[in-house]
Amino acid sequence: MAERTKMIHVRMPISLVKALDDLVKRSPGIKSRSKFVTEAVENRLKKERYIEAVKGLAGMITAEEAPYWKDEASIDKWLSSNREADRKASEEKWQA
Repeated sequence: MAERTKMIHVRMPISLVKALDDLVKRSPGIKSRSKFVTEAVENRLKKERYIEAVKGLAGMITAEEAPYWKDEASIDKWLSSNREADRKASEEKWQA
């Protein structure tokens, strides 16, 4: 069963509405203006929720707990080390 919907009224600049209508007309994958706007809002909400979640993680790991993240040089060294270990493990796995 499809989710219930509610009609709302949204003000947009005329130029934006024209651009949206043009896109809907020439894009077979876009069924309607409403569908496009709904998907755009869903995508933006996902992005905003993700940003909130990431901000909520700030400060959970201290510099003392993760010294390999203290600066770019440390991060590069840490990443290179992990990638090399992964490469070696992969070689061992596939050569066995």
